Order: sequence, then C-alpha cells, then structure tokens
Amino acid sequence: MLCAAAAAQARENAVCPAPDAKAAEPYRWYPRLDLARIPFHSAAGAWGPRAAIVAPEPPVTTRSVRVTSAAQLAAEARRPGTLITVAAQFIGPVTILDDVRDVDIVVPPGHRVAQLTVGRYAPPSRTERVRIRGTTPGAHSGGVVGVIRFASTLQVSDVIVDGLDLNGDDGRGGHYLWQFARGAQRVAIVNNRGHSATAGSLDQRGGSDIVIAGNLLLTGGRSREEAAVPEGWGIRAGGRIVIYGNRIEGPRYHRVRLHPQEGVSPLYAWVADNVFVDRHEARILWVQNTPGHTARYNGVWASCNQVYAHSTCITPSFEAAHADYARLTSNRFFGSITEALQRGQQAAHGAGHDYLSGNTFSAWQSPPPWPAPGDPANVALPAGDAGPRSAAPSSMPPCPPPG
Repeated sequence: MLCAAAAAQARENAVCPAPDAKAAEPYRWYPRLDLARIPFHSAAGAWGPRAAIVAPEPPVTTRSVRVTSAAQLAAEARRPGTLITVAAQFIGPVTILDDVRDVDIVVPPGHRVAQLTVGRYAPPSRTERVRIRGTTPGAHSGGVVGVIRFASTLQVSDVIVDGLDLNGDDGRGGHYLWQFARGAQRVAIVNNRGHSATAGSLDQRGGSDIVIAGNLLLTGGRSREEAAVPEGWGIRAGGRIVIYGNRIEGPRYHRVRLHPQEGVSPLYAWVADNVFVDRHEARILWVQNTPGHTARYNGVWASCNQVYAHSTCITPSFEAAHADYARLTSNRFFGSITEALQRGQQAAHGAGHDYLSGNTFSAWQSPPPWPAPGDPANVALPAGDAGPRSAAPSSMPPCPPPG
C-alpha cells in the first residue's frame, strides 16, 4: 500500500508526458487517456482514499433497426437490446418517456436529430447502458444531434456519447449540448465536436466516474442578448470527474466550473492536457460551492494544460478554493493569468493548495488552430427564437478581446 501511494505521489510530481507517450493503463473509451497518471485512481494519498475510475459498460444488443421518424426512434428505444440507426436525414425532437436499457443509437454523417431526451422525470425512471454515437466507435464519425438530456431520476449509469457533432438545438435557438437531471455513474463523453449558443453542459448534481475526453467545444456562440441568457460556460459539473485532452473555448463565464456536491465520496477532479481559450474574461477553472451547499472536493488536480486567457475587465481565475487538496501545476499560461495572481490565490486558499509548481507564465499569444475534425463553429447553430427564459440576459457589455 505504501509503495502504491509513493508511486502515485511520484506520478503527481512528474513532468508532463510526451504527446506520443504510450498509456500504461488506457481508458476503454479514449485510449490516449492513461488512467495510471491519475493519482486518486492508483492509490490513497494526502488527498484521501483511493477511488479507481471505472469505464461504462456498452449496451448489449440483440436486434438492429433503421428508423426514419421521431416516433419510431422513441418506440424502438423502449425495447432493451436494440441497435438503432437513424436513416432519415432529419428527425425532429425525440423523447423516450420510459426506462431505457441496452440501447445503441447511431447517427451517421449527414444525418441530424433535433433533440434527444432519454428517460423521464416522473414517474421515476432508469437509464442504463445507453450509447449515442457515430458510425465508428472511438472516432468522430457522426452527424448532428441537438441537446441531449438524460432525464431519469432513479438511476443514470453506463452512458456513452461518442463521435458526434452537437449544436444544442432545444427548439428555441439552442442551449446546452448535454444535461443530466441527476447524478450519473460511469459516463464517457468522448470524441465529440460541439458548438453551443450559450453554455456547454449542465451536471452539477454530482455523479462518479465521469470522463470527458477528446472533445472540441466552442460555447457562447451567440451574445447574451441574442441567446436571452447570460450563461456561456464550457463544462459545469459536480461529481468525481476526469476532464482530459479537450479543447474548450468560449467568451464568458468559465471553461470549467466544478461545484462540490454532497453524496459523492471521495470527491475528486483531474483536469489535464486540455487547451483552454478565453479571449474576453480569462475565466478558466473555478471550484466553488453553489449557494446552500458546504461540500468540498477532497482533491483537485489541473496539470499539463495550455491556457490562453485574456481579460481587461474581469479578474482571471484558475483556482480551486473549495478543495482540501489542490495541485494546479505544470501548466502553460499565455495572457492575463500571471504568477502574481496565482501566488495570491494560493495564499488566500491556504495549506494544501499549490498553484505555482512547474507553471510557466507568458504574454498573450494566439492559440493553435483547432485540430481535426476542425473548428466547432462549422457546426451550424440552430435557428429559432430564444424568447423569454428563466434568467434575464446581462446588460454587461462583452470584455474586449486582445488587441
């Protein structure tokens, strides 16, 4: 046990691996992710007890069908063990008001599903072993899907969203790319390209073994006034989570907002090898309670990220205030996040927080081009009138980008 803990500590202190380094323990749904790099996956330590990341199980299917309408897709998805291929170029909003088990939904390139709601709020339902994907598992190979909502309230487990273009179509001009109504267990969101008019995702109710890896996400595609909501964050979550190898860009709120929630123990987050871009507000990583909650993350790591952050009107942020143990180290910062800022935040957040080791700080420079499959802005935002929403848009003008 001591040897395992020492090895985990050594991995935590190691420099960032080479881009072509072979994974010692590949994650099943995104093999470039090396689970052996994650301290809490391998051993207990100063952060708390060990909590190994478990990958979702795929659906077990025994029949295959092709569907051409929303009603047909919903009906077939109610039959466990079904592989469903979207055969129409466009299918309108789909709502599956039932338990959903062992269902594999394939959206081929050139096809589109407007919205997809899996499960129901009431009466309570379960969603288990559901995959929504392109034609080739493990690769960006699918068509377009609007907002994906997982609405079951009894249980959501073993969910995979793989290789799609996402545009957040909600029938009102677009909103979240994906949303979980309750905490989920064993989720993989991998290889997707997403373009959102507002925010990227919403899952602040907790959950465990959540892996978001290899995605290209562009949020805040419409202004606050156009979208009729202020939100524009990238990923918003609250459970035990891994965020790895993504590029996440947006003009307002944070690229990653983590809100510790009661009910998940131990509570860890590992954020590594991402490219974060915020040309306006420089708000990148924020670990903070929501009103009415007092939970804290046991441990948060953010390492080996490239951070392009510029702001002249909002204080930049790359911090984990509500974590007992935080290592925000070995990152490369370009722009408004400075050594002085991080030193001050480290002192303010107390013992157990390291926001300096191995980090480098440079002046703003343009981020690299989007990698394949390319700029998410090429995924068209949905048409539609946003209309009045629950929150009035902010009248605050956008912060100016770099000159």
